[in-house]
Amino acid sequence: MNQTPRLPRLKWTGDLQNLLLGLSLALTLLVFWGPPLLSSLERPSVQGVLEQRQLELQALAGRAVIKGNLILPPNRNAPLLSRQLFGADTLQELADLLQQRQDNTTTADRDLRLRQVLVLLAMDQPEQALPLLESLGSVPGEGDPSAAVILQQALMERATGDQSTVAALEDLDDEALGDALPPHPLYQSLACAVLDPDRPFCGASHAGALVRLALVGLAGPLAAGVGILLWLVQLGRFLWSRERSPRPPSPAPASPPLSLPALLLFFFGGVVVLGNGAGALALLALRHWVQISSGTGQAMATMVVYGAQTLPGLAVLRWLRRGEGQSGWRWLQWGLGWRSFPLALGGLLLSLPLVLLASWGMSQLFPDAGGSNPLLELVLNSRDWTALVFFALTACLLAPLYEELVFRATILPALGRSYGAGVGVLLSSLLFAAAHLSLVEFVPLLILGLGLGWLRLSSGRLSACVLMHAAWNGYTLANLVLLGL
Repeated sequence: MNQTPRLPRLKWTGDLQNLLLGLSLALTLLVFWGPPLLSSLERPSVQGVLEQRQLELQALAGRAVIKGNLILPPNRNAPLLSRQLFGADTLQELADLLQQRQDNTTTADRDLRLRQVLVLLAMDQPEQALPLLESLGSVPGEGDPSAAVILQQALMERATGDQSTVAALEDLDDEALGDALPPHPLYQSLACAVLDPDRPFCGASHAGALVRLALVGLAGPLAAGVGILLWLVQLGRFLWSRERSPRPPSPAPASPPLSLPALLLFFFGGVVVLGNGAGALALLALRHWVQISSGTGQAMATMVVYGAQTLPGLAVLRWLRRGEGQSGWRWLQWGLGWRSFPLALGGLLLSLPLVLLASWGMSQLFPDAGGSNPLLELVLNSRDWTALVFFALTACLLAPLYEELVFRATILPALGRSYGAGVGVLLSSLLFAAAHLSLVEFVPLLILGLGLGWLRLSSGRLSACVLMHAAWNGYTLANLVLLGL
C-alpha cells in the first residue's frame, strides 16, 4: 500500500521563525521603511511655516509695544526695542520669507501673496506691493466674494494712492473683512494700519502675543542653558568620582526572556509589518469619515490609527513570550514614583541642547530638505481645542508608552544582554530614529534616543523614560500651539 509522503514539519524554534523573520525584514526594507525614508526628503517641510509663524508672532508682539500707526519711517529711526520686535527688520524678514515660500511652490498661492502685500504696504513699499496685487487676479468664488473684491480694490488703491473706495470698505462689517483677510491676527492689525485704523477691532492690544513670544523664544534657550550647566555638573561629578570612591552602579535593566531571533521578529514582524498594516487598514476604514469630519474628527482618527498600530506589536510580544514559557510584565521595571519626575526632567534638560544643536546643524546642511512629520502642520494649523486635546493624548500618552515599551523596555535590554549596554543603547536608538521615517530628523531623533537610553540605564526604571518622552512631545506640541494661535 502506497503512502503519500509527508512534508517535513517546520519547527517553531528554527525554520518557521527564520522564515517569518526573513519575510518581515524584506517587507520592512522594500515596503515599510525603504521607500518612505527615500521619499521623505520630497515631503513638504514644516520648517518654512514655523519660521513664518515665528516672524508673524514677533511682529504681532511689537503691535503691543508700539500701538498706533504701523507704517515705519523710511529711515527706520525707530526705538531699538520696536525695531527688534516689530520694526523694519522683522517685517522685511517676513516679506523675504513669504517670497521664498512662493518661489518654492509650483502653483501661485493667493494667501501668501496677500500676506506679503499687507507686509509691504505696512513698510510703506507700495511699488513692491503693486505687482503682487496685480498678480492676484480674480477673487475665488468661495466665502464672501464681495468682501474679498472690496479688500483687493482697497489695497490696490492704497498702493496707487487713490482712496476712492474707502466708503465701500466701510460698508463691510468686521466679520466680513476678517474673513477676507489671511487667518492670523497680525494681518488684521496690518489691514487696520494701512486701510482703516478707526474700526472697533483695531484697538486690540495683542498683549497676549508678547507672552507667547516670550514662551516660544525664551523657554527653549533657557532650558538649553540649564542643560549645559547640568552637563558641567555631570562632568565635575565624573572627575570627582575618579579621584574618590566610585559610585555604585545602577541596577541593570531586566531583559525580556526572548532570544535574539525572537526579538527581531517581534520588532520587524510585529511592530513594523503588522503594526503598519493595522494602521493602514484603520486609516482605510476611517478614510471617508475623516474626509467629511471636522478637525476634531481628524484628531480622533489619528489617535485611533496610532492605537491600531500598537496592538499587533503587543500581541506578538505576548505570543513570543508565552511560546517560551514566560508570563507577567515585572521585567518592565516600571518603577513609577516621585523620583521618576526629577529624573525625567534631568534627562530632558541634558538632551535638549544636543538635540537643538543637531536640528540646527541639519537645517544648515540641508536648508531646503523636507520630510517633516505631517502631524506637525496639522497641530500648527488647528484652532480647535478639542482636536488639540486628542493630538495631545496621542503625542503625550499613547506614543511615549508604546515606544518606550518597544525601544527602552524590550529592545535595549535584550541587545544589551547580548552585546553590552552601550551597543544596546546605540542600536535601539538607531531603530528608534529610523522608525520615524524622516531622514532630515534622523540625527536629532538619534540623539534623543541616546538620551532616553542613558536615562533607562542610569535610573533603572521605565517610568522616567516615558515621562521624559512625554515631556519632549509636550514641549514640541506647546510650541506649535503657541505659534498657531
